Formats: sequence, C-alpha cells, structure tokens
Amino acid sequence: MLRHALAPLFEPRTLLVAADRPLPVLHSLPPALREKLVLADCAPGEAPSGPSPEVGQGRPDLALVCVAPRLLPRTLAWLAAWRPAGAIFLPHDEADPDPAASSALCRDWALAHKCALLGPNSFGVQRPHAGLNLSQHPLLARSGKVALVAQSRAIMASVMDWAEDVQIGFSTALALGDEAVLGLPQVLDYLASDPRTDSIALYVEEVGFAREFMSALRAAASVKPVVVLKAGRALDSSLADAMFDAALGRAGAVRVRYFVQLFSALKVLGYARRPRGRRIALVSNGSGPPQLALDLMGPNAPTVRAELTPPTLRALGEVLEPGVTPSNPVITYLPLTPARTKAVVDALQEDANVDGVLVLLAPDARSDIPAVATQLAELAPKARKPVITCFMGDAGMRPLRRRLDDAGTPAFRTPESAADAFGVLATHHYNQQLLLQTQPPEPPGRPPDLGQARAIVAAARAAGRRELNQDECEALLRAFDVPVRIAEPDASPPDDALAVPAAIRVETGARFGPVLRLGVGGPAGVLDVSDRGMDLPPLNAFLARQLIERSRLWRRVLSGSATPAALDALRGVLEQVSDLVTELPDVETLALDPLHVGDSALTAGGVCMVLREQAACDSPQAHGYPHMAIHPYPTRWVQARAFADGTPWVVRPIRPEDAEALQAFTRGLSERTRYMRFVSMMRELTPRMLARYTQVDYHRELALVATTQVPNPEHRGHPREIIIGLAHYLRNPDGRGAEYALVIGDDWQRRRLGFDLMSVLIEAAREQRLEYIDGLVLANNRPMLALMTRLGFVNDVDEEDPQMRRVWLDLATAGPPPA
Repeated sequence: MLRHALAPLFEPRTLLVAADRPLPVLHSLPPALREKLVLADCAPGEAPSGPSPEVGQGRPDLALVCVAPRLLPRTLAWLAAWRPAGAIFLPHDEADPDPAASSALCRDWALAHKCALLGPNSFGVQRPHAGLNLSQHPLLARSGKVALVAQSRAIMASVMDWAEDVQIGFSTALALGDEAVLGLPQVLDYLASDPRTDSIALYVEEVGFAREFMSALRAAASVKPVVVLKAGRALDSSLADAMFDAALGRAGAVRVRYFVQLFSALKVLGYARRPRGRRIALVSNGSGPPQLALDLMGPNAPTVRAELTPPTLRALGEVLEPGVTPSNPVITYLPLTPARTKAVVDALQEDANVDGVLVLLAPDARSDIPAVATQLAELAPKARKPVITCFMGDAGMRPLRRRLDDAGTPAFRTPESAADAFGVLATHHYNQQLLLQTQPPEPPGRPPDLGQARAIVAAARAAGRRELNQDECEALLRAFDVPVRIAEPDASPPDDALAVPAAIRVETGARFGPVLRLGVGGPAGVLDVSDRGMDLPPLNAFLARQLIERSRLWRRVLSGSATPAALDALRGVLEQVSDLVTELPDVETLALDPLHVGDSALTAGGVCMVLREQAACDSPQAHGYPHMAIHPYPTRWVQARAFADGTPWVVRPIRPEDAEALQAFTRGLSERTRYMRFVSMMRELTPRMLARYTQVDYHRELALVATTQVPNPEHRGHPREIIIGLAHYLRNPDGRGAEYALVIGDDWQRRRLGFDLMSVLIEAAREQRLEYIDGLVLANNRPMLALMTRLGFVNDVDEEDPQMRRVWLDLATAGPPPA
C-alpha cells in the first residue's frame, strides 16, 4: 500500500535535528530512530552547518528545526541539500519582525522541495506510543487513542498539563502554528487512516477554505468520532456561528461550546459504547445531583429525561425501599450496595425507552462506595448501552473515578460534566445520521428546467439588475417545481392557514456558502438567526424533515397544528429550494416570506431573490459546485450500460446504503482477487473500511460501483441489485493527483467491465481538474497491468518495493481511452 504523504511527519524512519538549544526529542527517542539520527552543528544565534548528506544516503523523513527567525533563509538553504520529506519548525525565543514573510518563505521552499512542512511557530508533534516528542513541551504525553489537534500552542500546552493530571492519553498531539503548508484538512486526512487513533478532538480558531475543511472533516468523521471546540464566537455574527453549527452537524462531528467541555469530550470519546438516541435515565443516592444534571437536559438540549416503561417501574419497585414510587431519576436513600446498584442499572438497561444510564453518586458514610465503584467498573464496560458515572468530591472520590477510567468507562467529577459527556455521545449519534444522507440517484419529481432557469438569470444580468422581479421569481420556482402557490399582492392569507406564518430564507455566507433557514415569517423572523432550523444544501427528504423538527417554529406551532399533508409540502419546498440554490450559484439570497401553512398546501405572500454581484460559473456540476461547502451526490455519473450479451448493468457513485452489498461483494471474491486488490488475505472489510468506502465525500474522492440485477431466491426470485465491480480514487495531499483502485468480481471478469469502469473514473478525474492518477499494482498481477497499459497508463517499478509497480496516467497529456 502507498505510504501516506504525511507518514514522514508522524512516523519518521530517519530524523535530522537542527536546533540552537536542547530539545526534549532526545530524551525519549526510540532506539531504531536514534540509530538514524543526524544532529546538525547549530550554535546559539547561528544558522546550522554540517554535516552534509552523504552520497546515496537518501532524503531523511523528517527535519526538526528551531532557529532564530532572522536565520530562516540561511537555514532553508542549508536544509535544501538534505531534501527532507517532512519538516517541523518550532518557535524561537527571538521575536520575528515579519511573521507573514517567514510564513511565505517556508511555503515557497516547501512547495519547491516537496516537503510536508508543519509551522512555522508550531507546537510540534507528539506520538506517545512511539516515544516521539517532536515538540518543546518537556513531558511526553501518555499513550492513548484520542488525537488532539489545536490551532493554539497555549491551548495545547494547557490540555497536555491537564491530561497528565487526570491520566488521559493521546495517540497524537499537535498544534499547527502558522499553517504555511499543512493545515487542518491535511492533518485530518492523515488521522482518519491512522490505526493508532480512535477519535479526534479539534481546537479551531479559523477553518480557512470551507470546502477543504468540510471535505476532510466529513471523511474523518465517517470513520472516527470528531469533537470540535470553536473559538471566536464573539467576533462572528450570530448567523455565521449558526452556520458553523450546521456545517459541523452535516459533517458528522460534535461541537462543544466551552473549554471545560472539551475535557469531558476527550474522556468520553474513548468510550466504546455509543447511545442509539438521547433518552437518559439517572440513578443517584440523593436528590441534588440529578437535579444539577437535569438542568442540562430537555427538548432543546442534546439529551432528554427518559420516560420509563411500566415493567421497568415494577422492577425498580422491587429493589428500592418500601413506599417509594419509582420514577426517573431513580433515587434511593438507603445505604447503597453493589447488588442494589447492579439491579437498578440492569433494569434500566432493559428498558426500550432508555438509551443510556447516568449514575450520580455523592459521598455517603453509610454506604460502601468503593465496593459500588468496583461493581460499576465491572458492569459498565460490558453493558449494551452506555453507563457513565459521576463520583462527586475529591479526597475520597478521585481514586474511585480513576478506577472507573482504568476499567474503560468514563467517570466525572460533577453532574454537569457527566451530562455534557452524554450530550457529546448523543449529538454524535444524531450528526452521524446527517452525515450519511445523500440525494437520490434521480430527482423524486420531474428534473429541473436548467436551461430556462439560467436564461432568466442571464436576462436579469443583461438588464443590469441583481434583484429579480416577481415574474422572474415565480418562473424560477416553476423551473425547479417548487410546490408553493404565490399569492396576489396584498391578498389575505388562505382561510385554512395557521395563525403564525412561516418563512423559508436562503442566505449565502463567505465561508460556508448558501444556508437554508426555516422560521417565523415577518420582521421578527428576520432578526432571529440563532434558530436551529437551518442547514446547508444539498438536502434530501430526511434532512429536510430534520431541519423542520429542529426549528422553533416546529416546537411552538407546527408540531401541534400542522397536518401531515402540510408538513409533506413544507418538506418538498425545502428540498426543491435546496436544488435551486445548488444548481443556480448566482442566487445569493432567497425569501419566501410570509409562507402561509394551510391544511394541504403552502402559499407564499411574498417572494424575493437577489443575485450575486459577480456572475457564477454556468455549470456548477462541471466545476465541482465551488459555491457550496458540501459537494452534492454526482448524479452525472449514473449511467445505464449493457454487456456484449445484452445483460444490463449500471455504473453509479457509491452510496452509504451500499455497505451491505459491498461487504457481500468482498466476501464473494476469490482469495487471489482479494489479495491482488488488498495485498492481504483478508476475507471481508472491517467496519471502518466499509464506512470509508461507502461514506464518500465527493469533493476529494469518487467511488463508482457497477451493479446488476440477479434473481433473489429468498423473495420468490424477484430481482435484487448486487455489486459486481468497484473503482475508486482518492485525492493525494498535493491536490494535483489521486490514487486509484479497481476490483472486479470473479464471475464478471473478461467482459470489459474493468475497462469501462476505469474509463468513467478517468473522465471524472479530468472533470475535477486532476493532473494525474496513480496506484500500486503487484508486479505479478498481469491482467491488471495489461488493462492499465491498454488505457494508456505508464508502468514504473516502485522505488521502495520492487514487487510493486507504480502505474500512473498523466491526465493532461493522455488521450481518451481507446474504444
């Protein structure tokens, strides 16, 4: 397999150190790396000098540099002879008179020498499991499964100090510095595939180009939990901050609001159990602790109090003291015992209305709290649903919390932090459902009339207008089949309309592009930008329904008054408006306000559309939808084909719901075919690999499946769809090229399927303006090498492994595949 481009930074095999002061790296360097260590001569206040690379020595994996800013040009000139694959530039005591110039110098040098450079002014990198302290922090963190990435050295140092005190470990810890070359997207891309990392925590101040950030975040969050602490809310507008919230939800990540919540998130992310919902049962040995936790729960919070079923209430009645009427929270004032604790938690675990259990315990001299902690430490890691604990206090309770932590189940100091932790888990479950959503392969109604819509926009621009008139607005809505009636000016609301009008608005932000908002109509609605009834396009039916149910309008008006037909119409309007702003990037703002909700239809009392100041691209599909933070499902590549014998098959981009079919396809491959594709004897895809292949962000990759219909004996021979081939490419970190892979089912080989799939993949790569695609193929895989040669690929011996071939295609110069 290809080594990741950032592997030299995180997994260096050779190391060059150029620093004018001692660095902690030398205190814990692994023996294998110590043998490959080169120390430069670097006196204080001087640029590095000697030694020079020996002939045939090869480029080192990593250079660790700490020199005065004024010496940066001479240091880079010296470093050029070594040509390191990666470099970390640490901060220096001497002030930099021109940080922007230093950053530009590092960027230009790194690009010229193809070096993955972190910094300048980076905290550095720690990889505790490997004994690597490539930072200036004096202590190497404990080894763990959480990766911590920050855009602040001060935040990183604080979290590291706190983590040492509470014994939390990390797989990776790094702060980015000035991000001359490497930023959040590239680091996220590496951590998504890092086997040492199970979850990722980000401290973010500025996301930069939203499409790259969202693409990398969605790819990482599809396989590992990601939690984000975003600073700068005071500087952002309310709408910009709400847009960021919506973006994180669609990325499948979790946002925390406060620094202290990040600690709770770090603890709980390492917990193997995940809730399937937000309904929490509370258990306590007093009434105070659960009340503090309940203050953080409710309809507008990530978690709610569970309504216990009658069987659970009866079971609890047999365990609790006489005369107590069981309810949630479950409170007992008797001395707590391990047996009673287990009985209560077991009963709650069996309740279908409970998604997780929160145990809140205060010190009690009458109870054997250490024995109860031991029982929970044994019970919680094996429970089907998450069990999170809070042991309030310090002197006597801190050792008990650590006992739970060591057992693999998180324990917290306060009810609020424990409730926050459950909120992180519940929000992660909800946002993962949003992440999995894609648009249907074909429009549910008639396709939009794009020609007519673009002609309307062009005519308005030709007339020198940005604001469309009423007729043009109505024509655009008709072109996209938006199911809404437009009322005559000054017309009264329909007789069956709800008393409170709604409004659907689209606004375009500089960072995340267009955002759809559902709220109350009229002036009050314009002012309210903090409503959670908003989302980024593209939407499907599920996402539109979730947007509605998150809104205040739903909670306060629609949930109790609107008919199912009206809600269906509202969902349809949101979907079609989403399509409109997806395919017409010229539209900057749109408003259906007021929007009257009747028994079965929607009537807009007003409609307004304003175009961007500068004209957008004519075909967003061909240009990758640059105006959006999330690339829509590429319906362009859904194509019906047929084999020479007339058997029909379809090529289309893969979808999350293809996971089961893809696993069946993999299991059905012969051992030779599996080995030729995966270079291993694996019999099936791991859950993480399955998610990685089916939950695709179409900005950075494309996975095409070939499918056909076969009889299904389990359903009276009715046809079912199966996958018979897979072609995939993933953008390389350089942004210019992509790594491809291809596998064809054994029963479908020698039917030109591989040729046709790769031809579509090449066409798609060209459309995304990639310069090349390449991949590694086993040297003895003659059929694959022959196919690639026929497609015009170049076959080179891999420099690192003579048993592999690097097979690549220059997309700029190669002609179309032969017929």
